[in-house]
Amino acid sequence: LWRFYTVPDRPGSNATPHLRRAEATWKGDWWTRGGGGTVWDSMAYDPKLDLLYVGVGNGSPWNQAYRSPGGGDNLYIDSIIALKPRTGEYVWHYQTTPGDTWDFDATQHLILADLEIDGRPRAVVMQASKNGFFYVLDRASGQLISAASYVAVNWAKGIDIHSGRPIENPEARIDKTGKPFVVVPGPGGAHSWQPMAYDPRTGLVYIPAQEAGFPYVPEAHWQEAAQGFNTGIDFAAAAMPADPKVRAAVMAATKGALIAWDPIAQQERWRVAFKGPWNGGVLATGGGLVFQGNAAKEFVAYDAVSGVKLWSSSVQTGITAAPVTYSIKGEQYVAVLAGWGGIWALAPGILSEVAGPVRNVSRLLVYRLGGSAQLPPESHVTRPPLDPPATTGTPEQIAEGGRQYGRFCGGCHGDAAYAGTVLPDLRRSALIADGKAWASVVHDGALRDQGMVGFAKVLSPQQIESIRQYVIKRANEDKALRDK
Repeated sequence: LWRFYTVPDRPGSNATPHLRRAEATWKGDWWTRGGGGTVWDSMAYDPKLDLLYVGVGNGSPWNQAYRSPGGGDNLYIDSIIALKPRTGEYVWHYQTTPGDTWDFDATQHLILADLEIDGRPRAVVMQASKNGFFYVLDRASGQLISAASYVAVNWAKGIDIHSGRPIENPEARIDKTGKPFVVVPGPGGAHSWQPMAYDPRTGLVYIPAQEAGFPYVPEAHWQEAAQGFNTGIDFAAAAMPADPKVRAAVMAATKGALIAWDPIAQQERWRVAFKGPWNGGVLATGGGLVFQGNAAKEFVAYDAVSGVKLWSSSVQTGITAAPVTYSIKGEQYVAVLAGWGGIWALAPGILSEVAGPVRNVSRLLVYRLGGSAQLPPESHVTRPPLDPPATTGTPEQIAEGGRQYGRFCGGCHGDAAYAGTVLPDLRRSALIADGKAWASVVHDGALRDQGMVGFAKVLSPQQIESIRQYVIKRANEDKALRDK
């Protein structure tokens, strides 16, 4: 019926008014790289206003210096957009992170609510955005009613209520300074795709929040590649060092929480702290309960008013999905898909185990009052031994391998070659002892049927060997730390 584009094509080729307006907010030849702006998660519909609300993703590549040299807001990335659902016609937008350079999608859960603000009723749309700010917008006009940070934030000092724009910290603008900066929150976001919940009786929004910074390092002389992450960020330079003190400090600063947020006062009412991020989506029930699974292998019910823990069930794996509730013949059930995965279980390396190593066990769990079913005995995480061959690569070769690993491998096999529990840990792989076997997988794609494609299009045999030497070095570093 219709198609709505969130970023403009080359100048002169954009037919709709909203895209022609957006052209002026981009610089350079952005259209050759696409620009980003995917709509991959949250949508909501208001039947009274007959408006469809969509959350728009980040720009691509992340680093605006490469995506849009010279800056600009880059509409409509990181925006909440209202459309006419029958025609796809643009109505309004609000951009949460103009000119984003940190991967701050605005795709998080959108909740429609009717609130009394300053003594009058307001029909609003609410979002706990990835950038760390909670937004309340008028859902007819897109006007910003209020915004406040719900976790620690250092990329901006706040949101200007008159312009609706963030008051940015200039040091966080790595695309302009060319210098590294530890940004809070990082690309995992203060809130990711896990749904939040709203209880109109308590007036509270329940947010699966996380606090995890990231050292954004601009990648020098970045070039687009046909495979791998095209971010313009140097993940090798940002990798976790093999230093126990640094690791302990970063892990201590990496946290998760269930936050009960008052959207009218823009204040926290209570929180449940977790050892790590990447906890489950939230369900608020009419019975005054808030259900959430977590990375500590629990499914929990809390009191919606106080946050007191009322009940829990050990589920033997992490939970990231949101629960649902339903009734059959007058009996109420609560169901949740249990299982450990997603980007946090893969990319952050050692940080993926802040809450402890979690084994993925994919199950649909259903609960009711009086239910008596029991899970089978738990199987714990087992790993191959960490017994690498000796490091033989030259310093230059290992440095090159680290750069290529950071760009092409770390997103799945973990930062600094430290994998979580979901995909193979290359430090523990027998392949690192055999250069030919390693090349058959990484270059030729011998394991493509198992999801591991070859990288011959973007990596030379010499670069693939350098990655092997980097992984061997990392394995020996971690073995030395273990044996101390």
